[in-house]
Amino acid sequence: MAALLAIFTFALFVTLEIVLSRRRAAAEQKAGVAPAPVRSPSLPVPKIVEPVWVAGFEVPEDLHYHQGHTWARAVGPDTVAVGMDDFATRLAGPANRLEVPDAGSWVQQGGDTFRVDSNGRSAHLVSPVDGEVVEVNPELRNDPSLSTKDPYRRGWICTMRVPGMAANLRNLLSGRMARRWIEETRDQLELRLMALSGSVLQDGGEPARDFARHLDTQDWKVLVEGFLLTKVDDK
Repeated sequence: MAALLAIFTFALFVTLEIVLSRRRAAAEQKAGVAPAPVRSPSLPVPKIVEPVWVAGFEVPEDLHYHQGHTWARAVGPDTVAVGMDDFATRLAGPANRLEVPDAGSWVQQGGDTFRVDSNGRSAHLVSPVDGEVVEVNPELRNDPSLSTKDPYRRGWICTMRVPGMAANLRNLLSGRMARRWIEETRDQLELRLMALSGSVLQDGGEPARDFARHLDTQDWKVLVEGFLLTKVDDK
């Protein structure tokens, strides 16, 4: 009998709470009080325990890479985060300013999409996927340099909704193919740097972290257009 009484009492309290909640909601609606907005959570910073290095460049294995040196990371069934890779950050230089399409803009895979301004030079980068820009990384508004000094974590550029996710990712490089591509890219870079100026190579033939700033503007432009697959603004 005591158990039945306890169950009845609990059910009564639950029913009263439901009724009161509905009355509060109706009263707020009548008074014109809008419900609290639901905010989408910020894109979590990926946990990369051990950096993966290929030919002197960091190349995380969970990404898909465009040959214009941007990347895509799946963060949902039809959504990716995108950014620039380590090679692009060294060639573009530390970002002083970053131009990104507004949310709602549609961009094409391989199309000239982002612009990085660094010490009076402007390098353009391609989008790794076809899709609609959903959100621009809010941290970049106050600190655009994150896009080049922490490109795989806090420096992601934007998120994009990609209707043809599978087809888009098939056009990109990952795993062994991405590693081989970076190795070939490094070899091409070494040959071009040696032809321009051996001073931008460290001992052992590795490209210096800031090799781009040692190049004159014309030589730098040739490298940007050759490796990032875009045009450089004429000034």
